[in-house]
Amino acid sequence: MQPNLIDIPKEFYPFESAEPFKECMVCGIDLTLGTIDYFVEKAVKNNVEYQVQDIVFEYAICSACAHTMQQSISKESQQNMQAFFTNRQAFMSKMQAYQRGEGEPLEELISRCSLYGEPITEMSEYMMLGHFRGGKMITTTMPYIMGGKAMDELSGLMSNETIDEMNKFKDQYFGGPVELEGLWKGKPVFL
Repeated sequence: MQPNLIDIPKEFYPFESAEPFKECMVCGIDLTLGTIDYFVEKAVKNNVEYQVQDIVFEYAICSACAHTMQQSISKESQQNMQAFFTNRQAFMSKMQAYQRGEGEPLEELISRCSLYGEPITEMSEYMMLGHFRGGKMITTTMPYIMGGKAMDELSGLMSNETIDEMNKFKDQYFGGPVELEGLWKGKPVFL
């Protein structure tokens, strides 16, 4: 079955670009050809008082590299993550409605935490994830926004082995200001 495709919302573009991501950060495959699915994840530090956002990190990763990365997550963490989401009935209902084409408008979904409903304008930190093919968003997969509260809860369910793997991934691919690096250590990478 061919998924429904729409134009990629600009919120999922690289910070300093007017175009979607072009290559997988891990293997470098060309994502613009539309031959492989990929995911975009962004971590945002929000200065609520001054209404300024800093992108802590952002990347696109092809489905093959995402699968490899998921294999590094311990079984314990995988089970805990699955339970974390499935035990949140409102979230699961929202996701199922979205997959049926009956969910909230995309603009609404990416404007607040997918688990707790807090607007992104009121969160000090959040992560966002979407699923794409070529220059299009795949609408059969609901995009996620996860605020700091949800990230903290989820990271508390991760094994030390998984947290070490996530930190290795972040250390390998991201630099950035030292004062922001500690903010994301041990926080979950969605994939």
